Amino acid sequence: MIRDDIRTILLDLFPNEDIAVDYVPRDKEGDYYTNLAFRVASREGKDPWDTAQRIASRIGSPIFKQISVYRPAFINFTLSEGYLYQQLTADTTLDIGRGRRYLIEFVSANPTGPINIVSARAAAVGDSLIRLLRKTGYAADAEYYVNDMGRQTDLLAESVYQRTLELKGGRAEIPEGGYHGEYIKEVAREVIEKGLEDDEDIKNYAVEYFIRNHQDVLRNFGVAFDVWTRESDIYKGGYVERALSAITGKGLTYIEDGAVFFRTTEYGDDKDRVIITSDKRNTYLLPDIAYHLNKMERNAYDQLIDIWGPDHQGHIKGMLGGMQALGYDADTLRILIVQEVKIKEHGKILSMSKRAGTFASLSELLERVPRDVIRFFFLMRSSSQHLEFDIDLALKQSDENPVYYVQYAHARINSIIERAAQSGIEVPRSANLSMLKEDEELTLIKDIIRFEETLHDAAVNLEPYMVTYYMIDLARDFHAFYQKHRVVCDERQLCESRLYLIQRTAARIKEGLDLLGVSCPEKM
Repeated sequence: MIRDDIRTILLDLFPNEDIAVDYVPRDKEGDYYTNLAFRVASREGKDPWDTAQRIASRIGSPIFKQISVYRPAFINFTLSEGYLYQQLTADTTLDIGRGRRYLIEFVSANPTGPINIVSARAAAVGDSLIRLLRKTGYAADAEYYVNDMGRQTDLLAESVYQRTLELKGGRAEIPEGGYHGEYIKEVAREVIEKGLEDDEDIKNYAVEYFIRNHQDVLRNFGVAFDVWTRESDIYKGGYVERALSAITGKGLTYIEDGAVFFRTTEYGDDKDRVIITSDKRNTYLLPDIAYHLNKMERNAYDQLIDIWGPDHQGHIKGMLGGMQALGYDADTLRILIVQEVKIKEHGKILSMSKRAGTFASLSELLERVPRDVIRFFFLMRSSSQHLEFDIDLALKQSDENPVYYVQYAHARINSIIERAAQSGIEVPRSANLSMLKEDEELTLIKDIIRFEETLHDAAVNLEPYMVTYYMIDLARDFHAFYQKHRVVCDERQLCESRLYLIQRTAARIKEGLDLLGVSCPEKM
């Protein structure tokens, strides 16, 4: 990667420094910069500006066209054309994972209703993260955890039962905390058709109904899981008892008012957490800790990654404490919070609530908006940021819609290549890249060769949105190039060089869209 090449050059001069190299903002001169002068000046007790000038004068390498110093003491590097041409033709494979085993658990929506919008965003993030990690050399598995036990499934069963009474002409009395949505009626109709009356039978049928629904909808959304694990299997396997024994055996539990508390404050939590209530029910935390024990024993993963919704933010410390109580390092588990999504249409925010049934589910959204657009929009912000999904923009087929903008760049490139072929000019296997000297051409080359750095950063930070930003920038720079320069022109050598350039651009667009789970049409 380019940053590594620059860092290597600087390490020859300062072998003991922790050297950072990053991109120069688009409105500034240069391609990369370092703040090395600040560190050296601080250590030597000298002026940063003078130190930057001194460092810049000592750097000599053919990969740089220009080295500039900007106040207060940044050193900016402009890459040479020769180096850019060399990098454009280099055939490299990114293998930062080196086969390390990662397990990513995501979505894991309770089987008490359709998949909601926040869970849908988690699905896009998790699936793209799996693709990204596999692309960069990790052995990554995708897992869905089905919470098929506990109070929420009891409430689901009672809600379905009450709807059966309503469908038979009676009155439905949905329990407090139960589910009021119209979708419950569909389950109730099937329960009546099956002749189910026993509470446990109704509960099992309702849970299986929504599990099948989740599987079908996620398949339509382009999301696949390697493993579906059920909470009931964690209980059957004795993992809950083992987890409780491990925590208790370390003196990390106590009883207060009849409830069993886990001393999560020992691991940085703001309060201890109840793991068994006074009426002998396990809270979510105990089976979740047991589930993670199952994960680690099932396969010796180097890293567990959980993707949770914002309502679980306060549970992180307890879960990390549970891992440590089981004897694992805290950093074995990494938890990502996917923030809320607001759906906007005609300038107004729509109301969403699973229990009340006034929400837009993923299946409903898929009926209105193409899958490509939904996935792309969900990945346009860091998962830690709130996201506003604009239905009106999502349905536009114009440059305003970023998905269309990127896909159209790929389709336009294919059209140009076809037109060149009709003129008897094929994309060459190699080209005289020295013909590419225009600013827009060099910008495209820089975009193309930064792809690996983008994937590196996105994988290390577990942030697929970085790929989305890259795709928009690449498409913008291609469109800017296309507006100013003809590819199919009278000068054959220049034509071939530009064909080579845009084909590499198209390849990057396809690779990037594949990582986002978005299609890459040949024509539009």
